[in-house]
Amino acid sequence: MVKYCPRCGARALPGAKFCRSCGFKLIKDSQTSTKHDAERVRDYEAVEEYAPELAPVKVELTKEEEDSLLKLAEIIPLQKKIEELKKEKDNLEIRFRVEEAISEKEYNSELKRINNSIADLEKDINEKRKVMSSLELLNLVQEVVEMRERQEKLEEIFKEGRIQESTYDRLKKEYKEKERATKAKVDDEEARLKQYRRNLIDQKEEISSQKEEYFARYSVGEFTEKEYRAKIKELESRNIDGLIAAVDEIIARMSKV
Repeated sequence: MVKYCPRCGARALPGAKFCRSCGFKLIKDSQTSTKHDAERVRDYEAVEEYAPELAPVKVELTKEEEDSLLKLAEIIPLQKKIEELKKEKDNLEIRFRVEEAISEKEYNSELKRINNSIADLEKDINEKRKVMSSLELLNLVQEVVEMRERQEKLEEIFKEGRIQESTYDRLKKEYKEKERATKAKVDDEEARLKQYRRNLIDQKEEISSQKEEYFARYSVGEFTEKEYRAKIKELESRNIDGLIAAVDEIIARMSKV
C-alpha cells in the first residue's frame, strides 16, 4: 500500500488512487509499490532536474458528468439568490416588528414579493435537477452524512434504553465501518476532482492564448470576420468557467464531511 505520494511526498490515504495534494496517480499493489515508488521518485527527481514541472495528470469526466456539472453551475447562482432573499426577508421582519419602520400593508406587500420570488427560484432549481444526472461524488457525500445521522440516532435510542448494548455495539461498528469506507472514496474522488479542476484552468489558459492568436490572424487579414467569429464561438462552446464554479461547489460540500 502506498503511504506517501512519490511526486510531492504528501501522505496518501488508505486505498486512495490519487494524491489529495497534487493529483498524482498512486500504485495500489502492495507487493510492488515499495519498489515502484522508489523508482518513480528517482524518475521524478531526474526529470525535475531538467524540467521543474512534470506534465499535468490528465483527468477526464464523462460527458454525462460534465453535463451535470454545467447544470449545477446554473443552479448555484439561483441558490445564492434564494439565500439573499431569505436575508432580505429577515431584515424586513426586523424593520416591521422591531424597528416599526414600515406599515403592515408595506410589510405584507414586500413579504409576498419575496416569497413569490423564492418560490419561482425553487421551481426553476427543481426543473433543472430533473434533467440533471446524479453525480456520484455528491451521492458519496450524502452516504457519509446518512451514516453519521444513523449513528447519532442509534446513540439516542441507546441512551433512552430502547435497545440493548450488544445491538448498539454491533450497529455502531457497522455504521462506522461503512462511513470510513465511503469517506475513503470521497477523499479519492476529491483528489480526482481537484486535478480535473487544474486541467480546466490549463484549458482556460490555452483558450485565452488561442483567442489571441485568432485575433492576430484576423487582424492581419488571414481570417475574414465571419471565420474569426466562428472560431471564437467554437472556443467558447465549452463553458469552462461554469465547470470550474460547479467543481468548486462540490469540493466545498465534500470538505464538510
